[in-house]
Amino acid sequence: MGWPVVVEEPSSEQPSSSSASPTRGTWPRRWNSVPRPGIDEAGGSPSTEHVSSLVWSLKSLKGMRNKFTKRATDLFIALCELKDYVELNYTGFSKILKKYDKVTANKLRRQYMATKVDMALPFRPQTKDGLNHMIDRVVGIYARIHTDGKLGLALTELKGYLRERIIWERNTIWKDMIEQERRRETIGLRPKAAVAKEEQIKKREITICDRKLVIPPISTQLLKIFICLAVFIFFLLYPSFETLEQRYCFAILIFASMLWASEALPLFITAILVPFLVVIFRVLRVPATGPDGHPEYHRLPAKDAAKKIFSDMFGPVVMLLLGGFSLAAALSKHNIAKGLASFVLGKAGSKPQWVLLANMFVSTFASMWISNVAAPVLCFSLITPILRNLPQKSPYARCLIMGIAMAANVGGMASPISSPQNIIAIGTMDPEPSWLEWFSVALPVVITIDLIIWALLLFMYKPSPQEGAAPPELFGHSYFAEHPLTRSQWYIIAVSILTIILWCTESAVEGVVGDMGVIAIFPIIAFYGTGMLTKDDWNSMLWSVVMLAMGGIALGKAVDSSGLLAEIANGLTPHLEGLSPFACLALFSGLVLVVTTFISHTVGALIILPIILKVGSGLPEPRPNTMVMAAALMCSGAMGLPVSSFPNMNAISLEDRTGTPWVHVSDFLRVGIPSSFVAWVIILTIGYPIMGVLGIR
Repeated sequence: MGWPVVVEEPSSEQPSSSSASPTRGTWPRRWNSVPRPGIDEAGGSPSTEHVSSLVWSLKSLKGMRNKFTKRATDLFIALCELKDYVELNYTGFSKILKKYDKVTANKLRRQYMATKVDMALPFRPQTKDGLNHMIDRVVGIYARIHTDGKLGLALTELKGYLRERIIWERNTIWKDMIEQERRRETIGLRPKAAVAKEEQIKKREITICDRKLVIPPISTQLLKIFICLAVFIFFLLYPSFETLEQRYCFAILIFASMLWASEALPLFITAILVPFLVVIFRVLRVPATGPDGHPEYHRLPAKDAAKKIFSDMFGPVVMLLLGGFSLAAALSKHNIAKGLASFVLGKAGSKPQWVLLANMFVSTFASMWISNVAAPVLCFSLITPILRNLPQKSPYARCLIMGIAMAANVGGMASPISSPQNIIAIGTMDPEPSWLEWFSVALPVVITIDLIIWALLLFMYKPSPQEGAAPPELFGHSYFAEHPLTRSQWYIIAVSILTIILWCTESAVEGVVGDMGVIAIFPIIAFYGTGMLTKDDWNSMLWSVVMLAMGGIALGKAVDSSGLLAEIANGLTPHLEGLSPFACLALFSGLVLVVTTFISHTVGALIILPIILKVGSGLPEPRPNTMVMAAALMCSGAMGLPVSSFPNMNAISLEDRTGTPWVHVSDFLRVGIPSSFVAWVIILTIGYPIMGVLGIR
């Protein structure tokens, strides 16, 4: 049966003919006193029952006794759950009709219950009496088999088994819900359509000599893995570079890139595979001086390579990522982000253009601190009451949804912790930019892009002013007056502000803290040490993203250490002669835009940023950090397709009350592609000059 049973007192609205359910704490008195006739019929006269108990107590029948005991226990649990299920449904009918009568001012409940519900087979008195009689008989059978005819002891044991089943089912359901929630936030989640398509693949049958042979279907995922392995082996054997380290590292780079791009394996599994391949193929090397005094390199043995690659993987950048996740979890769990968003949207009024602009800025701001994966989910939940009152295919609804998705993408540029690609870029740049430098570049870029996309959306959809009015109960101007901040919320706000100030002034306190990663430990201790966040919050952190960042760092270190980066840069340098740093930046940021439109932003950053760093270092006027930072910003600006980013995936999955999607692929082609082009132009025309003024080279 498997139906989760609610332990509570029976409702006063349950039919009088129904006794209290044994699963609800009030057990029928007949089980605690004299046995009913049904039990006497099952067990016979006292003398016969005594003889039956003696027979079942024989050692030779132990195996059969255990078997029948288990069957009686399962039958008792099934019957009790069935009885409780009937009562819950009866109560549900009664409650629904009561609510209907209250809302519509009718008196349908009494007549409908008497003429329809009470007459249905499951709710008839004789049906319930029969179910009670069967439960009594099972208790009697269990007593004769297992407790020497003691009904009270038999009932106590069966009730214990029933409680254990309830607790187990509740825990299982809760864990399943948690698992589903985690899967929604996991990077590299496969679309439902792809999963459903694979599940529908049927086995093929062929006939040979009048005999049918079943050919199992070839899994698409397995085919991708075979193709990636074939390419990997080819590049391992093909002499593409002079040294073995460079050849093997190039093969690993191509192999990992194909696995990430095709998602043949989960992204974090591919990331974990990288250090394994780096050590096995010994692609790391160290500089040394040759006999003639010229520099040369020696391959590291596997033991030394393992120590080096693992020490590189868990660096300050990963600690910064964990600190950012902790800030996001605290702000989200204690409703600070939602309260601030509701307060801001409450000030927007009812005109469509201002409601749209307010939602876009809230989406961008939320993406700065709780990641651009969670921010659109929050913002979409806030506009649900507005969408509920809009007609199908409403331009205003599509405008709102597209605005939130585009703004969440743009918000991925705003702070170092707003997206994984920013973390990867900071780990790649040398020296690492401070938070203040990042904000100085990103915020003007982000605000300008948001304003231009806002104007583009208004021009494309032209939302009607009559559609703009939101329900008055949606956003109140006095949100914080109605929901005053608690001490816990004030504490979280204070810790968050102090952490951000320390990150922004890291260069001033570098002699004390050493690195931004050390500062990231402060919010972790402040939140988890005081109980603001718990072990469950720590376990539910996006560890797949952490592993993905660590694998990307390992791949970047390997590509650099093997000399592959230098070889690639030397090969590209002749083609870039005569180009200015601005032209190179425009070329490579455009390449990043095209690539990350079709693959994950994070995956694109993992593959491209190390190469861009080396190319930028080889320019006549070296600007490696400028190239890397602009490319990282451009990764978030790629938003031309539904699969380009998580905000886009969330947007296209939203449906109206009839199950029809609010937006379609055509909306992303109309808005997403121009928005991506806008982001590319603004990064070049505003971001690049600001980097030059700040001295980011």
